Parts: sequence; structure tokens; C-alpha cells
Amino acid sequence: MNILYIMLDPLKSARLKKIIWSASRYGSNITFNVMIPKVRFVWRGGRFGRLFVGIVNYLVVILQIMFVKADVFWIANCPDVLVLPLVLRKKRYVLDYRSPWAFQIKQELGSGPWAYLSAIIEDIALRHAEVVTLTTSKLVTRVERYGKPLYVIPNYPLKSFRVTVPKAKFRRKHGVSEEEKVVLFVGRLSRVEGADILCDTIARVLEKTDAVFWVVGDGPLYPLLERCRERFPSNVKLFGWQPHEEIPNFINAADICIVPRHKVPYSHFYNEEGVTKISEYMFFGKPIIACGIAESSEYLLVDEDEMADGILRALRGVVPKSKRRTWEEYSEKKIFEMFNLIVG
Repeated sequence: MNILYIMLDPLKSARLKKIIWSASRYGSNITFNVMIPKVRFVWRGGRFGRLFVGIVNYLVVILQIMFVKADVFWIANCPDVLVLPLVLRKKRYVLDYRSPWAFQIKQELGSGPWAYLSAIIEDIALRHAEVVTLTTSKLVTRVERYGKPLYVIPNYPLKSFRVTVPKAKFRRKHGVSEEEKVVLFVGRLSRVEGADILCDTIARVLEKTDAVFWVVGDGPLYPLLERCRERFPSNVKLFGWQPHEEIPNFINAADICIVPRHKVPYSHFYNEEGVTKISEYMFFGKPIIACGIAESSEYLLVDEDEMADGILRALRGVVPKSKRRTWEEYSEKKIFEMFNLIVG
């Protein structure tokens, strides 16, 4: 059986790389391929320009989907509109429901025609799917009424997510002693990832104790973090974008990891199952402080204005360590179960 995975930007998807790895281990009775979009446009200007280019990219990929062939398609939502060619062609497909697309459109653009249209398309995508896969169990409430077979496939790291530089050596390399406490943020420096919360949080922590904040990532708010570094040159280190294979070294060398996010109406859909960096922090058993996401036993959840207090609690050693979960132990098993069902 030939299975073809489709998404808007497959070359940047860490989740897809893990799916491909597991598919190669399933057995000889499936052939797993990925559709690579032949054309993709990029716009770095304003909001309306990005919206226009986004629509053009959707249309180009939709046209390509009209002509690709497979026995079963596994298609990622966000945007759910990519499913429409398969519905028109009456093809078998699995919907990889990663985010509540229609809900996000409504929050970003308001209760207008775009929100109404996206809700209709999401409904079509779910009604015609043979199977639905999910990144987190928090999304089950969005899809269970459709009565489809559901498989939760969390974005946990592979067991190969390992350090390449010993902790002590890595800390020395970046000018940190064994006695100093390191607080780590990994992610895109954007408002969505809560990077704008960092500066005030850092200032409030440093009023009461000495710590080093490592910020790994790049994005539109990088200049804001640069100003924070200028204010606290001995306590804030910016590393910019780093290759993914370097991330284990940063996490392993840190004492505490943080996930600062703004609370939005769909925050309760996100936890350690769906937010990759949280499960990567968990891989090394780090105490985690978070805001703006769902509750979990794996991290201390606080209000946005309490992030500094949460970090101070962790620095005092009263926040429990998280527990390791891996792709092989949890996610791969669900992929194999789903393959068994669709292969028959």
C-alpha cells in the first residue's frame, strides 16, 4: 500500500521527520512518501501581503494535490483547505489534526466570512476523513463527535535526542560555572511564543536572586531581547538560531526550562504532548515553568504575571522534575496501530 503524507511545508517539520522514521520501521507492506510542494512563495512584508501570499501558496499546493497518486493520503491540517482536492476526488485519507484551524482563524480575523468559511472547511475535512490522528489528547473534544477512529500521536522526542557535549564542558564553553543557575528558553522570538514576556520576567527574577538566562532562538522580537541583554550583560546570553542537534546540549546544561505564553481562548489545547520543546525539556527531567497553556503534572503552570515567582520557586528547588517520554514508547505505537487499521 502506498501512503502519501501531505502538508504545506514538509521540509521544516520535525514531526514529519519522526513519522518518516517510524514508517520505515513498520514493515514491507507499505510504501511511505511525502509530497514536496513544487512552488512556495515567501513574503516578509505586512499582514495583508502575507495573507495574499498565503492564499497563493494554498492554491498552488491544492492544484498539485489534484494530480498526485496514492492508495491512502495522510494530510496535515492547518490549513484544512488542503483536504478539499481529496474530498473532490473521493480519495481515502487520514487527517493529521494538529491544531484547531477554524478556531485560530476566528481569533485572528474575528467572526467574519473567513471564520465562517474555515469552520465549514474544517467540518468537511473531519466528516470525510477515514481516520483522525491528533498531536494531543486535549484536541479529542474537538473531533470525537465525528465518530472516527482516533489516534493521539504526541510530538515526543526520539530516544536519539542525545547530548554530544558533556554538561560541565558545555557550561564552561559558554562561561557558566557549575554553581550558577541557568534558566533556559528555547523557541521563536515572537509574541506567539511569549518572547515579549521574557524581559520583564528576567528583570523581576534578577531583583531577588542571581541567575543566568539562556535564550536560544531567533525571530522578530530579537531586538527586544538584545536590549534586555544590554541591561543585564552578565545575566542574559542570546544564542540565536541553533541547529536542532545542538538543543539537547543546551537543555542538559540548564537547571530550569521555561515556556512563557500568552493565554488565548485555545490555550487549553496545548500541553506537553503537542508542544515539542516541552517534551524535549522533559527528556532531560528538567523542572519546567509555563504559562498560557493547559494544565499538566509535568510542569508548574502559573499566570503570566507570576512567571518570575515560578522561576524563583524552581531556583529554590521546590518544583518537581518532569518525566521522560519518548516517541518510540508512545507515539510510534499509535502510528503502527493506525497503519494496521488502514492497511486492513
